[in-house]
Amino acid sequence: MDLDEVILKDRLGREHVYNYLTFRLRNEIADVTRPKIAKPSRYNEVLKTIADQYEFAKKSDDGGGKLSVDTADGKDNVILERQDLKPRTRSVNITVIAYDEHGTRLRLLDEPIGSGQQESYNFPDYGELSRDDVYKRVREEVEEKADRRLHTVDEIRGMKLPPYAAAKTDEEGVAEGEVFGVVLFNRLSLYGDRFTIEVRGLSNKFRIRNAGQTGLVDAKEVKRGEVENYLASRVMRRVYVLHYSRPGDEFYRNLYRFTLEKGGWEWVNTFQRIKERKNVAYVRYFLNNLTDEKGVRQPDIEKAFWEYYGVVRTEEYPKAGDEKLPDLEKTLQQRASDK
Repeated sequence: MDLDEVILKDRLGREHVYNYLTFRLRNEIADVTRPKIAKPSRYNEVLKTIADQYEFAKKSDDGGGKLSVDTADGKDNVILERQDLKPRTRSVNITVIAYDEHGTRLRLLDEPIGSGQQESYNFPDYGELSRDDVYKRVREEVEEKADRRLHTVDEIRGMKLPPYAAAKTDEEGVAEGEVFGVVLFNRLSLYGDRFTIEVRGLSNKFRIRNAGQTGLVDAKEVKRGEVENYLASRVMRRVYVLHYSRPGDEFYRNLYRFTLEKGGWEWVNTFQRIKERKNVAYVRYFLNNLTDEKGVRQPDIEKAFWEYYGVVRTEEYPKAGDEKLPDLEKTLQQRASDK
């Protein structure tokens, strides 16, 4: 809704500048998917074909598309429905990062992050990366400026948003299924003219681009029984991205305003270490080759899986514990012996 800044003074009279982004979030899944359902798709074609062939069948776009038939008592009997697009209570785990056109983000290449020698380089690193944070006093100042209650992303993570209902409002005029929030940053870089803000957590969709699609190496189809080239693969996540511009130099920044150039969903290349990409590639390999083309279980592949899983648990992630990486092989053996 708005990207701006507030200035607070400490007890010594020194001024501290913080940037903030206010937003409104609604759980209106049904309304969002309605235009998609109107477009041709294989799912909708099947529903339409059935509805055209049988006069007692009815196709509806409600809840992401469903097929129902009339019963003797006159009620609709739903026989097919897209549950993944059906309106329901949802929760969101939002994280936000902001960076300018100088965004080098060299520290991401370290393990652990920030352990490298970048600070000793003899040049200023204007590529500052800002992450959302919680500042109670700053939030209160922004609420006074916006003239409404604003929730931080930490508070929103603990909320359950029912389907959006504009007619149902609380004493503050906020509709059911919507929430007004604020993202707080330390002051964004004075040297940036163009800022990108990535709002992550609004979508769970992701794509894995193989070596040929990334353009890093020649395209090579992954054959059955082979592990894909994870060194050249990339993980793309669906992120809501805002692009802002702010003209001028680093002096008198308070005189310049942020202007939203464009905003919407984008597929963003997320930085994944080679170890993580390797694990993803091997998981896909085991899932695709655990049985042959006739569905017969492959003992050698199953044995290789348990060996790989054991190494991941004990050597790669020893601190994960049994809660995140349980000993599945031992559990399955225990269940088999109980039977």
